Amino acid sequence: MQTEFKQIDPTTKEIVLTVEAEKVDAAYQKYLQKAAKSLEVPGFRKGKAPLSMVTRLHGDRIKDYFEKDYVDEAFSEAAKEHDIRFLLYPEVKELEWQQGSEMKITLEIEHEPPVEFRQIDNLQVPFKPLVLEEEVEKFIQKLSTEHATFQHIDVAETGDLVLGHLSFELNGTAHTVETTFYADDKETEGFPGKIVGASTGDRLEAELDGKNLKLMLPNDHGLDVDEEAKYACSFETSDITRNVVPAIDDEFAKDMDFADLTEMRAKIGEDMKTRIEHVNYDGENSAILAKLYNDNQFPLPKKTLQYLVVQELESFDERYRQMLQKYVIDKVVQDMVSMYLLAALQKQSGTEFSEEMKDAYIEHRAILDEKNPAAYREQNQEMIDGENFRESALNYHILRGIATTCIFVEPEPEPEPEQPEDTEFEVSKETEEEQE
Repeated sequence: MQTEFKQIDPTTKEIVLTVEAEKVDAAYQKYLQKAAKSLEVPGFRKGKAPLSMVTRLHGDRIKDYFEKDYVDEAFSEAAKEHDIRFLLYPEVKELEWQQGSEMKITLEIEHEPPVEFRQIDNLQVPFKPLVLEEEVEKFIQKLSTEHATFQHIDVAETGDLVLGHLSFELNGTAHTVETTFYADDKETEGFPGKIVGASTGDRLEAELDGKNLKLMLPNDHGLDVDEEAKYACSFETSDITRNVVPAIDDEFAKDMDFADLTEMRAKIGEDMKTRIEHVNYDGENSAILAKLYNDNQFPLPKKTLQYLVVQELESFDERYRQMLQKYVIDKVVQDMVSMYLLAALQKQSGTEFSEEMKDAYIEHRAILDEKNPAAYREQNQEMIDGENFRESALNYHILRGIATTCIFVEPEPEPEPEQPEDTEFEVSKETEEEQE
């Protein structure tokens, strides 16, 4: 078999396979004999009809199936002989064959893009690290919010939760239901705006359209409310509660078992310091990959990208696919870019995996998960023993080595990139059939 290659673009290659007539005819005869055993021909027992009659009745169909199967066989042979690396299974562009003649198969494959680095060490990398003091303040703010309490209030203000009884008449019948809503000083129709400044026990009047009335009713009200109609309503306030967040001061620190706020910040910072450092390690690694791609851009295989995006979109409810499309495209692109960059870095560095790398990566992951390494090992042993973890540990080691030579600088704000037109992917029945 003769194999010819033609590079169409950096990620696409055309392959022409020419199979000798004797070889393909022998394969076809073998295929025909096997097919004949499973086909029924009128007047003969199954599998007993002469090949000439089987060919006359089913020849076109048998030939079609044979060609499809033989393409797979021929390509597998060529891929093994020439070490052909490809992503999605080859697309058959053209097939020429008649019995007694050679078979010519024209295929198109996508392969990984060539990745070459002009520079790896001493890079100037845009990266904004987490600042320990800022993260401590965020943690204390969150702690304060978590210790908020609901307090009963006499006079309602914006944001207070109001409980009361809503009364109205529907089709000649009086109804009173218990309901809650948040007070709102904006110019909203109905009670949320009117309740600001009201006290417990006050009775307020308002005319509501059916749409706003339904919003104030419990979900299981079961009433036939006309959204276009107007309803005279009254609301009697029975309780007002407010979510009160404690002030961040020495008293709050004491409630959290610290001597004062200064000690609280210091001890929380001490506890968070190592984890913040390791979060920044991951951030630096990602920033290095972004810098390497920005300086050494390469094309992504379009069909493979489209296939992966469609597959990812199909995992979401059909109602949300259009809304999530940009997010999915960005995620798949980022994953592919990182994968190709890391593979190229491994190849260029020649670094081999070691147990020391694995131990260092386990410690890193344990710190991020706020566990000790022994506990992390025990809980994730199966993952640790897998090939993906080895790859991640090796990549982490390589990137940390590059990071020691880098200068990390404050990133400049960039405008939001426009969505390229050729990254619009539609999940359709047609696309699914092509993938099959």
